[in-house]
Amino acid sequence: LVLLLSTAVHAKGAGPSSATTGHIGLRGGSARAGEPPPPPGKGEGRQGAMPPASKVIVDGVKGGSDSFGNVYESTAEMWQKELGKANPTSKKGWYGKAVHYWDGVDATVDGVLGGFGHVSGVDLKESQEFLTSLKNDGHLKLSEESRAVDCGAGIGRITEGLLCKMFSKVDLVEPVVKLLKQGEDKLKGMPTVGDFHYVGLQDFTPEKGMYDVIWVQWVIGHLTDDDCVAFFTRCRRGLKEGGVICLKENVCKDGFVVDKDDSSVTRSDVYLQGLFREAGMEILSMTFQLDFPKELFAVRMFAVR
Repeated sequence: LVLLLSTAVHAKGAGPSSATTGHIGLRGGSARAGEPPPPPGKGEGRQGAMPPASKVIVDGVKGGSDSFGNVYESTAEMWQKELGKANPTSKKGWYGKAVHYWDGVDATVDGVLGGFGHVSGVDLKESQEFLTSLKNDGHLKLSEESRAVDCGAGIGRITEGLLCKMFSKVDLVEPVVKLLKQGEDKLKGMPTVGDFHYVGLQDFTPEKGMYDVIWVQWVIGHLTDDDCVAFFTRCRRGLKEGGVICLKENVCKDGFVVDKDDSSVTRSDVYLQGLFREAGMEILSMTFQLDFPKELFAVRMFAVR
């Protein structure tokens, strides 16, 4: 994979990012399960809709920057500026901008991978190796009728290429109607494919004890810190006994990098692990994606419970 230093890599469903730009994949948006998210702009101008600064403060996180060159002294300062502009689900809000951005990409593997569809194979390969290692090490104990959920599923790339090969049933969660509709048209009817949820992760609540694995890849950067912690907490309740949450995500060296175009934040290792602690999660295993170009952000895989 060759990237010019000025190239921004946007990726949906598999999101390698240039370390010089901070662009990553997304799933945001707001909708009830099974329904499309509201159109951008809905809710603009509502009184009392502006959220306060983030309530979650992670210790040890330095300041950060954004893709416009702005510098932030703290996460609190960054979230105050990002969330104080507009209702989050409006066209100009944090989640609304994200959904609007991804609604404009092609509903293909190359489209959701920002033109770098050829990295999909090695991504899926190392993800499968990670899941296999979790089983071999006893961290993951699959039930007889195993079930996984693909959070931020996009067009179903990970569902089709990884999860359906390892689980009896796989559900998909995605707020961008165009992308998930493409996945539904392609995957519906497959015996291992379950339910399609047109909903953002900040509004997704897994049924209690439903899943062996909750797979969250290149999407958590589109959740605010508060919504991350709340999402992880709900996911923990959604696990079967012996189940795990798997997070695969870009990490920066220090602090954070905000992408102003698609409303996402690349967090450091310290930052992500702090969010796990805030949600009361235990890290069972973590590793790096190894076979990726050096000019991209490092990619971490975590198994937590």
